[in-house]
Amino acid sequence: MADLHARLERLAAERPHDTALVHGRRDGSGRAVTFARLVAGCREAARAFERAGVRRGHKAVTMTGDPYHLFTTVHGLLAVGAVPVLVDPGLPRAALRQCLDEVAPEVFVGQPLAHLGRTALGWARGHVRTAVVTGASVPGLRRRLPVPRARQGRTPSPPPAPDDLALIAFTSGSTGIPKGAEYHHSTLVGQAETLARLVGTDGTLFAGFLPVVLLGPLLGHTTVAPAVSHRAPARTPPARLVRPLLEHRTDVVVGSPAVLGLLAEHCARRRLTLDSVDRVISFGAPLRAGLADALHAVLRPDAQVLSAYGATECLPVSAVSTTEARSPGTGTCVGRPLDGVVARILDAGPDGVGEIAVTGGNVSPAYHARPEATAAAKTVTDQGVQHRTGDMGTIDEAGRIWFHGRRSHRVLGTDHVLTTEDVEAAADTVPGVRRSALVGVGEPGRQRAVLCVELTARAPGRGAGRGAVVAAVRELLDRRPEGRHVTAVLVHPGFPTDIRHNSKINRERLADWAARRPRRPR
Repeated sequence: MADLHARLERLAAERPHDTALVHGRRDGSGRAVTFARLVAGCREAARAFERAGVRRGHKAVTMTGDPYHLFTTVHGLLAVGAVPVLVDPGLPRAALRQCLDEVAPEVFVGQPLAHLGRTALGWARGHVRTAVVTGASVPGLRRRLPVPRARQGRTPSPPPAPDDLALIAFTSGSTGIPKGAEYHHSTLVGQAETLARLVGTDGTLFAGFLPVVLLGPLLGHTTVAPAVSHRAPARTPPARLVRPLLEHRTDVVVGSPAVLGLLAEHCARRRLTLDSVDRVISFGAPLRAGLADALHAVLRPDAQVLSAYGATECLPVSAVSTTEARSPGTGTCVGRPLDGVVARILDAGPDGVGEIAVTGGNVSPAYHARPEATAAAKTVTDQGVQHRTGDMGTIDEAGRIWFHGRRSHRVLGTDHVLTTEDVEAAADTVPGVRRSALVGVGEPGRQRAVLCVELTARAPGRGAGRGAVVAAVRELLDRRPEGRHVTAVLVHPGFPTDIRHNSKINRERLADWAARRPRRPR
């Protein structure tokens, strides 16, 4: 795939009146934007940035939940050689402050609420020299703060080189302070090419979370961007999702398990069948069998449901169909690496479980301002930069990756080590269990394993009914070698999760909660 900007320009020339983006509204309706209008919006944004004094190499924090303004802002910044910085504004204050201090951005672009947070909470104080507000009454951008006047007759900047820094995207922070993954221009092209192998290059794409919006139109898709509550996706009113999906006859649906769960539950309740959908792709966390079954129940019999594996530093890596036969074993199958991606297992133990490492054109080469983290996770090989994912896994004889959980989430006992997926994938099959989370309580090396369980909405809330669910989980664990090390099964009212997907479980907070529960006989 050629340079992304050239790709977008070509699409606008070839298909000017085709719909590139459907901007979802809160009532579930949408505003269609053609390829010609989208490219014009990017050009308008680029000119606005130049007038505001934004220059090549400037780092520009970008905070907007509006799909149109996100796309035109990011691609407008790329067009002038600036570096968009994507970070979740809902992160804890201290974490967000550290992220912005590490980046030291010269520019801040966002919707009015983001600027209110910037001024009230001191985001990037002492760094930002130029502020630009999105959400003007006409498409484009408008400047609010005084800035230096642009020089007349300035020589246009040369096009960026493939290895120039293009964008910084912060991780979700589900395993600590978020890290800023650096993307070169070649990385963005690599991610677009890899994503295209998963979602195709035409048709209608339902983008259930914002990062897909940045690439969907570039792949030639009509990209439907519903009005997801991006700071709390799991609380999005389902009608905002279902109405645009049905109206635009979506072929491919992409979303986190939390968003896909809303879709499946709403369609089942209303007895709706998503008969236009050929493929559903889950990103952000393992797709459990219960949700997969719920999705299949509202799709055509021949529709696919895929679970995709990847990370901010390397997205996507692999995918697997929920109908693919599974061989007996531990962990969760996440499929074969996509074309152009190579996966290896490093530092494997006697059982073959080690850390998953990935090489490919979609791999971020470094962390911004984190030399120690870069040295620990990145190695230059003859195939490119190899990234240690921090995930434990194996690769079977068929070349499929089996995910065993995060390395940092292992329970380190006195005479055993437990990985999360080995226990959770089994526990999640028990009727009445929505999801489970294995945590270690105590000091590493002497931790006791506790399984926290979140019940389904229909499961008994109290008394003997809830006790029966816990007893069923305990019985299943006792039949498994690794399950016998679990000292307690505790029912939790609702797991804390990450902001971005509402699907990655915050196990540190769960471990603190479990440590405060009274110990009961096993």
